[in-house]
Amino acid sequence: MVEETPFGKAVIEQNSSSRPVTGRVAFRGTLVTSAWTLCSRILGFVRDALMTAFYGVTPLTGAFFLAWLIPNLFRKLFGEGAVGAAMQPALARAELEGGQRYAHQVFARFQGFVLMLLLALIFLAEVVLFLWLKQVDPEQQTDLHQTLTLATIVFPYLLPICMCALAAAPQSLHGYFALPALSPALLNVAWISLLLGTSLLPGFPNRTSMHWLAAGILFAGFLQWGSQAPGVKAVGFPMLPAFHPGDGSVRRTMKNFAPALLGLAAVQIQLAVDSLLVRILVDSSANTYTFLANRLLQLPLSLVGIAAATGTLPLFARLSAENRLSELRHALKRTAALSFLVILSATGGLFVLATPVIEVLFEHGRFHADDTAILAATLRAYLIGLPAASLSALLTRARQSRQDFRGPAWIAVSLIPVNLGLDLLLLPWIGVAGAGFATSTSLCLQCLWLVRGMGKVELAGCLPEWRQILRLACPAAAASASAWILARLLGPNDGTLWGLALSIAIGIAAATVTTAKVLPQDFAQLKSLITRKNK
Repeated sequence: MVEETPFGKAVIEQNSSSRPVTGRVAFRGTLVTSAWTLCSRILGFVRDALMTAFYGVTPLTGAFFLAWLIPNLFRKLFGEGAVGAAMQPALARAELEGGQRYAHQVFARFQGFVLMLLLALIFLAEVVLFLWLKQVDPEQQTDLHQTLTLATIVFPYLLPICMCALAAAPQSLHGYFALPALSPALLNVAWISLLLGTSLLPGFPNRTSMHWLAAGILFAGFLQWGSQAPGVKAVGFPMLPAFHPGDGSVRRTMKNFAPALLGLAAVQIQLAVDSLLVRILVDSSANTYTFLANRLLQLPLSLVGIAAATGTLPLFARLSAENRLSELRHALKRTAALSFLVILSATGGLFVLATPVIEVLFEHGRFHADDTAILAATLRAYLIGLPAASLSALLTRARQSRQDFRGPAWIAVSLIPVNLGLDLLLLPWIGVAGAGFATSTSLCLQCLWLVRGMGKVELAGCLPEWRQILRLACPAAAASASAWILARLLGPNDGTLWGLALSIAIGIAAATVTTAKVLPQDFAQLKSLITRKNK
């Protein structure tokens, strides 16, 4: 049976023991991921608001965010695609070649390999951090000592969060998206609880309370990992790793996993470089602005770009494994168009409403109006590259489904020097916002480079034409203009919760009406798919 979906035609398997991965399931996966991501981001904003209200933009806060940089880097790498990009195509091919039992063996062996690798990495890092810490004078080098202490506590978070992301791969491949999407929300719930709990400690806020916060985050990582067990069991895969020698499947999977990880790492390395250079070239607390700007940036990126890439990767993997290239091209083209439609509107709205958003979320306690102005400028600089980041994530997944792992990795790595050079040029000149302009420029170049290489994997012509792109931009223009006009009419009230909510509602309404008028077919299809029950 063939079904027409927003991601192309897809054959529905009638007698499968797991949920069939069709275009409709891929679209539902995108919606489920977006819904849980929205929940997680809302909790994340509550978390960040409490952090800034309790600790402010201080060297202690900057030290924590710098210590959290590497664990957070791995959380994003594994949670946002490296594992799925390598494992889902590998598991899809394993099921086609050797059946479900063979796919289960491949997954268990790869889990064992990754677990041993993580344990070795954590042991080495902890030894280095401990020896480095012993050489630092806590009185003379307070910021460095505090950063190293916190890094020693939170670095082992790599283990549970990476294994958690690995457990998500078979679930997504078989159409189960809820538990993988729920995992980040668990972290934010635990983080908020820890902040409220440590606020009762004597002398709060101080170093001791920050140490307890770091230890609690490590514990939350194991909760995230454990939360995936029901989903893994539901699709029939083993939760526990296997350590016995395999048949070469782990080596083949790792051959794809390494460049997939490297490609995603390059983007995150750019953000890490931004934070480090901001701390060095601006001041010891300024990296808090880049952290918060990226947190705000991640809301539309995760809701649209990452969610679309996560939801469609199983479909891409299946279509590519079965060599159904015409359907894959059509699926990619439709996904790119729909993602671009939404991400442009989100980008424009957040750009216009940056200041009131920050006022409502963060301007409390120790976070002041001057901090809002700096953060708003930084956020707008990062937003320039948001559409490119969203499209790059989708194109990377499509190329990886065609077993092209090295191409996207090489592109991403090659642009690190560009980002670094622009940071060194712009940060002393315009301050923290320079980091945003540097990253946005690199992301736009990455997207253009990925587009040029689509023909190498037989996916040329899979993107909307320029005329269609202009039509897709109309709802974004309407949303941005409507939100801007209302914000001006509200005056000082645009920085209140009700004023911001009204501006967002007007922007969404304008985008919806414009989409219905300018893109009636897209609007009708989206409306039908969102409201229709999955069959």
